[in-house]
Amino acid sequence: MARYATRRRVLAIGAVTLPLAAAGCKGLAALGTPPKAAPDVAVVSDAITVEARLIVHYGAVLAAVPDLADRLRPLLAQHHDHLARLRARLIIPPGSRATGPASPGASPSPLRVPGTPAAALGYLRDAENAAAAAQLAHLAAAPPSLAQLLASISASEATHAMTLGGHGRRR
Repeated sequence: MARYATRRRVLAIGAVTLPLAAAGCKGLAALGTPPKAAPDVAVVSDAITVEARLIVHYGAVLAAVPDLADRLRPLLAQHHDHLARLRARLIIPPGSRATGPASPGASPSPLRVPGTPAAALGYLRDAENAAAAAQLAHLAAAPPSLAQLLASISASEATHAMTLGGHGRRR
């Protein structure tokens, strides 16, 4: 008999509390507006944009000068790895006011890529140098572990620039 009374109490409590809980539940909206993104979200987002833009440059060169594919594909693969590592660091809560970085396919205007192999390599060398400098510019605002990643990516891009045939910027 005690067992029957316990079930009855549970059902009675459930019958009373369930409608109250359903009426008072506002879902995630009850939590208020999401917090503003942390400062390092902007740093990671900018770094992702730089890396994605570099990938777009490589894609444009490969489309314009396919003879460079064997030479450029290993470098492009490293940039895809950099992009994946940066994206893994980006955490934006759903509904936050922060926006994600541009996708690699997004380019403000069509790229004008030189049609000769030597000029195309110079074009990529300049893009690599610019990307390396842009990643270094983010170091002061980055927390230590992110700064290490950005410095490593910047060093890789500087090495790619040298691999592409020059030790400095083209003039």
